[in-house]
Amino acid sequence: MFWQDKALLHAKEEDPKESCGLLVNHKGKEIYEKCKNLSNAATDQFILDPLDWAYIEDKYGKDNIQAVVHSHPHTEPIPSPADHVSAARTGLKWWIVNPRTETWNSFMPQKYKESLIGRPWIWNVTDCWSLAREYYQAELNIELKDYERPNNPDDFIDSPLFEKYFEDCGFYDIGDVAKIQEHDLIFMNVCGNGLNHVGVYVGDNQILHHMQGRLSCKQDYTGWFRKCTGRVVRYANLPS
Repeated sequence: MFWQDKALLHAKEEDPKESCGLLVNHKGKEIYEKCKNLSNAATDQFILDPLDWAYIEDKYGKDNIQAVVHSHPHTEPIPSPADHVSAARTGLKWWIVNPRTETWNSFMPQKYKESLIGRPWIWNVTDCWSLAREYYQAELNIELKDYERPNNPDDFIDSPLFEKYFEDCGFYDIGDVAKIQEHDLIFMNVCGNGLNHVGVYVGDNQILHHMQGRLSCKQDYTGWFRKCTGRVVRYANLPS
């Protein structure tokens, strides 16, 4: 069952009251977590229980909450002025569903900055190297070189290019993974014939990365990821 099916079912269960919940990115998978609506109004209002929000934040991590989801049982799924104000405060994408017509709508708050977390994977558009490049641009104001890639990801998995290009992009091998530090790139072999996946070490023993078929996310740099690691590289001219 997809997250929207679960959210729609929740909305039908709460009708005629508005339902509410959070959309979470858990290890690259989208999960809907229902929350309590604390509003005493019979219709047309919701107050998401802050204890539910805190519980979900503790369970999955603050950065992995992707969107607020709620229902409009009596009206079209068009954001109200209150929805726009609330969305601006959360800084998150919002989804609205009408449980009776089963129609959906979503919107971004004004001045919303697209997150590096929660992006769908699209080859050569939003993939692991694209994420690394955008991280360096956003966090360090460094524009990394891009390069022509194969037309499909399967060819890249069989013949990856990271070993060929990392020095040309301004990186050097640090030699010892124990010396890893924030902003280093981690090249990994994920079920292929070479180092075909890259993640960014963002500190606190976490990596930011984007695997095929999943959403971009942060995960602990332990266990399987360390076993897959083949090389850790550092940008030679990091700003002080």
